[in-house]
Amino acid sequence: MKENIIKEQSLNDTNYELLKKQFPHAVSIDEDGKYSIDPQKLQMSLDPSKANIKEDGYGLNWVGKKEAYHSAFSKNYKVLKPLNDENSKNWESTENILIKGDNLDALKILRQNYFEAIKMIYIDPPYNTKNDGFVYNDNFTSNTEETLEELGYDKEYIDYIENIQGAKTHSGWLSFIYPRLLLARDLLKDDGVIFISIDDNEVAQLRLLCDEIFGEDNFVANLPTVMNLKGNNDEFGFAGTHENSLVYSKQKEKFFLNEISINENELEDWNEDEYGFYKQGANLKATGTNAPREKRPNLYFPIFIDDNNRLFVTQDNQPPTQYIGKLTTLYPITKNEEMSWRWSKKKFIEESFNIIISRNGTIGIYKKQRPSLGDMPSKKPKTIFYKPEYSSGNGTAQIKELLDGKYFSNPKPLQLIKDFIEIGLNKTDIIVDFFAGSGTTAHAVMDLNAEDDGNRKFICVQWAEETPEKSEAKKAGYETIFDITQERIKRAGDKIVKDDITKQDLDIGFRTFEIVEDVKQKIYQKSLEELTQDDLLAFTQKAVESSEDILYNLLVAESLPLSVKIKTLIKDKLYLASNVAFVLGNISIDTLLAELKPQQVLEYITVYSPNISDDKFTLELESAVSNLGIKSDKLRFRG
Repeated sequence: MKENIIKEQSLNDTNYELLKKQFPHAVSIDEDGKYSIDPQKLQMSLDPSKANIKEDGYGLNWVGKKEAYHSAFSKNYKVLKPLNDENSKNWESTENILIKGDNLDALKILRQNYFEAIKMIYIDPPYNTKNDGFVYNDNFTSNTEETLEELGYDKEYIDYIENIQGAKTHSGWLSFIYPRLLLARDLLKDDGVIFISIDDNEVAQLRLLCDEIFGEDNFVANLPTVMNLKGNNDEFGFAGTHENSLVYSKQKEKFFLNEISINENELEDWNEDEYGFYKQGANLKATGTNAPREKRPNLYFPIFIDDNNRLFVTQDNQPPTQYIGKLTTLYPITKNEEMSWRWSKKKFIEESFNIIISRNGTIGIYKKQRPSLGDMPSKKPKTIFYKPEYSSGNGTAQIKELLDGKYFSNPKPLQLIKDFIEIGLNKTDIIVDFFAGSGTTAHAVMDLNAEDDGNRKFICVQWAEETPEKSEAKKAGYETIFDITQERIKRAGDKIVKDDITKQDLDIGFRTFEIVEDVKQKIYQKSLEELTQDDLLAFTQKAVESSEDILYNLLVAESLPLSVKIKTLIKDKLYLASNVAFVLGNISIDTLLAELKPQQVLEYITVYSPNISDDKFTLELESAVSNLGIKSDKLRFRG
């Protein structure tokens, strides 16, 4: 039955929601319910070269913003090369993915086959501090200058952008992170979420940037995350104890956080008064060798308690006159010995609100134990994230235990990422981390799956950044950060299974892919006059591709996950992945039909044209596959 017209959305509401989903930074609704579209921000999304964006102000307006946006959606000339050797683990059975290369290139590739397919993203990007080694791209070329001119930059701005290449500036950092977050948003499901670790140096800029990319309405929380309870005394003014974790949803109305597992009995231990939560703590009668009265005479005095459990301490040790006859006098006597109190008179008077009077048989005086940071149990995640396990030292210790050395600076502690994943990711979903670093996210996924029999999957991306020349990592044979990432994931999985023999079926593997340049596509973009001898040589060398290289990049083109199981029907010529058949080499029509007829589900046939030299096969294919129920619009020629 049709819904009541009063409850139906108006056309304006429907259009607003559609625009809001695609262009959250460009549309808004005010307190009076009026819709507003920022034409320049919308133009930025459609064609940044024609957008009139002011770039010399503070906040989101920085020099280079249009170029950064352009870099997110410019033509990609990179492809994936599968490393089905010692670089991977359990290739045939695993559903986890590890990618070696620049994460901007990786995100452009993943956007094709994981568009709106990811439940959670976690990243720990460079913080743009003097210690993190981050330097904005210093590869400024004539092509870069030409692109900037096409985007409408004048000479003054082009010179400025060139000057900030390789410098530590807010503008450079924003230009670095902006395109990556734009692409990351496209990966998220409608109920997806992104967690971003950041420190105070860039948190203000990042918050504004995320408001623009994800929409201010989709802000979930800024979690102060305590990593060093003692405090870092190297910081100016205050000893720094925390980092920040920004949380944004794709569509807040569809998003929810999972509850945290807690011990229900712990909730019953806590009471609440006007000063907050408390439970019964230590007895205020002192014990031990220093407790007798003669050793602490100043801590031996009477305490007066009335029938309403109000407590009085007087300077002259005499009961208050208005309560004579209604008071119980209590001394710190234990086993007929004159002992002392733990608190002074002054403290008893000033902190009477922090005392519990117990009348369980005899009268007892106890301290109210107020919760310390992280003590109060709650099913709902709290906005201050703290556990002792979050200590930054734990991350370092975990790496040292697995790799037998301190080979990575400031790795995230395992428990922190596990808790993020537990509240943000369902047990069968995928998490992406495109700043994989030491591999903590992958480790956390495997650890959680071992604990609760989950089937979470990870996609981790790490650039092969060289380790410092004289570092312990380099001495140990780790040439790049990627080598550390890869080895940590391998060893972490092995350790989980070794520690619990019941987890032999746990997915501790990963398929590794390397991002390489697609020489063919770059050459195809050139005119004959632009081609050089080097181009032709590179093209000839690239022409010899393995069927595996071709196949996995066709998976991307057909929006199939990189973890999909592949069935070889005819080696180097015919493969089946999910509901798609891939023709990679010369094969007769009869052979093709004979191989495909027994397949239960077949929706598409994809032909890699550069490897097909038989014109007759191409001409007859459309009519032949109609016998398989494949219509012409389900027949694809790629290459």
